[in-house]
Amino acid sequence: MISRITILAPLRHRAFSLLFGGQVISDLGDWLDLLALLSLITFTWKLGAGALAALSVALILPSILVAPFAGVWVDRWPRRTVMIACDLARAVVVLGLVWAPNLYVLLALVLAAGIFTSFFDPARQATIRFTVPEDDLLAANSLSQLSTQITKVIGPAIGGVIVLAAGPKAAFVADSLSFLLSAIILSQLPSMQEILRFAQNDMVQARHSEQSEESAGIEAALPSQEEQEEAPKSNFWSEFVAGISYIVHRKVLAIAVGSMMVTIFIIFTFDSLAALSVEQLGLNQAYLGLAVGSVGLGTAIGAVIVGQWGNRFHPLGLIGAGKVMSGVLVAILGLALIIAIRGVGAGWLPIWLLMGLAGAAIFVPYGYILQKETPPQLMGRVSSAAIGLQTFFQVLAPPLGALFATLFGLGYVFAVAGVAMALVGVFVLLVLPQVRAAEAKEDAGVEAPPQAR
Repeated sequence: MISRITILAPLRHRAFSLLFGGQVISDLGDWLDLLALLSLITFTWKLGAGALAALSVALILPSILVAPFAGVWVDRWPRRTVMIACDLARAVVVLGLVWAPNLYVLLALVLAAGIFTSFFDPARQATIRFTVPEDDLLAANSLSQLSTQITKVIGPAIGGVIVLAAGPKAAFVADSLSFLLSAIILSQLPSMQEILRFAQNDMVQARHSEQSEESAGIEAALPSQEEQEEAPKSNFWSEFVAGISYIVHRKVLAIAVGSMMVTIFIIFTFDSLAALSVEQLGLNQAYLGLAVGSVGLGTAIGAVIVGQWGNRFHPLGLIGAGKVMSGVLVAILGLALIIAIRGVGAGWLPIWLLMGLAGAAIFVPYGYILQKETPPQLMGRVSSAAIGLQTFFQVLAPPLGALFATLFGLGYVFAVAGVAMALVGVFVLLVLPQVRAAEAKEDAGVEAPPQAR
């Protein structure tokens, strides 16, 4: 029987459609911005590798220094207001890049835009949780991932045309306008209470009566927006620690976030060396673009597949299988580099495509777990903490990968990284039965009738 939950199901909910529309426009603008920055530094200002490295640091630094703490404020403030304010602020900051006189001013503006993004992203993640019923949550995350991948392909192409025709400054203007348009779309979002009311109505219409009563009970158990706003606020550090503590003590979240931290570290040990791997395989520059495009296409296709049929499987099972599959593929690439296989050419396209599919099996269910397992009042803090921890490891990985490649060879970096990732996937699959047993016990406890006194 074909599942009634499809990847397009979340778009039936007006609140999610508005949120998703804002994300697509914002994602597209981000790629215009990045391409323009690289073009300005490399071709207009004629600066070298040091300037590009400084840009990378400016792009990543807010995720390390700001993102882990931003969630505390995101959980305190109205999330729609946070998203609109961040979009408007980024529109001003990005427009300022048009008049940046030198690298130092440019880096300061990039850093400022990243700080506002560190507030925007957890607010958006927390809002997704409210815009669709739980049955559509996996599909909603699939659409979010699909936006990221499609704009990754379309954005640079559009940006290249703009930069070629009118220069980097025109791309900055286009990006600024994209943030303004996103803010306008998000301003049409209903209030949080309206979103909750719409979601409950959707669930009542979509589910059988017994399931609807269960969902209504879950929603009723959650604090309302007014209750959250009226509740006494603890101090900042207590709220910050509460987000970390919740991840640690919630088994499914701890496994998902912990394994993702390790996975991100592994990925970035070899990701920055992708261009060298293409060269050592005896392929030209055109294949580098094909490799990136194939991985992006595979991830987009994988997002559709997971959104359509992913609810049939446990999300941790999808994550574990995705990591095993990705690890095996990366290890195969490493082995090819070690034994110096050359001249295969287009034969690598299916491998890169499958890598993208495996990536979707990892990242889409991960976002679903993050939202499903986190109470709404902690969503900002948990999301920000997860982003900050992963970015910290992301920064450490490339230097280690480069050092390992220098000492032992590029192929061994890919081979060892692939084996390590596969082992992480095996670990997730091995603990899955325990997680299932704990969930079954918890469900039985919830569904059991109260004991007679």
